Amino acid sequence: MTIARLSGRPAPCLDKLNMNGRNAASAILNPLTLSPSKGVRKIALQRVTSFVLAFIAFAVTTVPVHAAEKLERLRAAYPAVAPGSTPSWVTAEKKIWQKYGLEVEPILVSGGARAVPALIGQSVQFIFGSDTGVTTAQLQGIPLVRLGVTMNTLGSSLLTQPSIQSVQDLKGKILGISRGRDASYIRLAKLLRDNGLNPNEDVKFLSIGGGEGGRLSALKAGVIHGTMLFPPLDLIGRNEGLKVLQKFDVPTPGGGINTTAALLKQNRPLVVNFLKGYIEGIHYMNRNKDDSLKILQRYFQNSDAAAMSYLYDETTRRLEKDLRAHPESIRFHLEMAALDDPRATKFSEKDFWDSSVVEEIRRSGFIDQLYKN
Repeated sequence: MTIARLSGRPAPCLDKLNMNGRNAASAILNPLTLSPSKGVRKIALQRVTSFVLAFIAFAVTTVPVHAAEKLERLRAAYPAVAPGSTPSWVTAEKKIWQKYGLEVEPILVSGGARAVPALIGQSVQFIFGSDTGVTTAQLQGIPLVRLGVTMNTLGSSLLTQPSIQSVQDLKGKILGISRGRDASYIRLAKLLRDNGLNPNEDVKFLSIGGGEGGRLSALKAGVIHGTMLFPPLDLIGRNEGLKVLQKFDVPTPGGGINTTAALLKQNRPLVVNFLKGYIEGIHYMNRNKDDSLKILQRYFQNSDAAAMSYLYDETTRRLEKDLRAHPESIRFHLEMAALDDPRATKFSEKDFWDSSVVEEIRRSGFIDQLYKN
C-alpha cells in the first residue's frame, strides 16, 4: 500500500522505525519472540499503536466529504448569458455543489419560452431566471415553485440607433426582444407605456435568437432600432457607437430560483443542499473577484477587462446572500405580468412562492456561519 505524504514529508514506514538505536521492525511484527525485557516490548507495542492511530486519523481527515458518496447529477437551466446567471456558473466551476453531494450542470436554454417547458418536462430540475415565463406558467395552473431570487433589482439600458433622440421616436420602429416575454420585454413595455406609447400598437417587436449578443448584433446591423440590454453588453454597445437612450433600474426579481412542486415534495433535502451550495457560491463570488472574472470571461466569451469588471461590480452589489425575495420586487413583477395577463392582479407577493427552504437554511445559522469565515 502506498502511504501518502503529509506536509511534504514522507509518511513513516514500518521498516524505518527504530527502538533505542536498533532496528525494531521484527519487534513490531512479533515482539513476543524476542528476548528484550517486558518494558521494551511494551514500548514497541505502544509505538505500533500510535503509528496506526495516526495513520487512520490522517487518512480520514484527507478524504473529501463526498468521496464515499455518489454525487446526485442535476441540470439547472439559465435563459441568457446575463448577470442573474453568473453565480450559478461560479458555483459550478468551483465545484461548490459537490460539497453538498451534487453534480450540477448549468445549461443555456435560451429564453423563457424554452427554459420553462424544459423544467415542466423534467429535462432540467431547476431554472435560474425566466421569471416572466415561470409566472405565466403558474397563472395557467402549472405546478411550478419559486424558491428564492439571486437579486431583487435589475439594471438594464435601452440601446438604440444613434438617430433615435427620445423614446417617442421609437413609434413605428422595430424593437428586438428575446424568444418569449422575459425581463427585457417587461422593462421595454413599461418604458414605452411610461412615455405614452402603446407597446401593442405603436411598435413592432421582433424575436431574435442568440440571447443578448444576438440582439446587440441585430442592432448594430440595423435590423432593429432598439433593444434592452443588461451589463456588460450595454457598455459594450455604447463603446461601439450605439446610443444608451435610457437606463432602467427597478425592484424586480432577477435570477429567480425555480423548480417543480413535485421535486420539492419528493426530495426536499436535495433542494436544501442545492440552495446551500448556491448560497456558498454567491459568498465565493463576492469574496473572489479575480477568480470570478476568469469564469465570467469564459461564459461571456469576452476578454475585455473593463467590461467584465463593470459586469462584476454591477452584479455583486445586487446579490442576495440569503436568496430572500423582497415584497416590493415581487409586486412590481406581478404588475408587469398583469399588463399581458390580467389574472396576475389577483395574486399577492405570497402566491406561488415557497420560502420555507430559504427560511429553514437561514434559521439554521448556515448563512451567518458562512459569512463569519
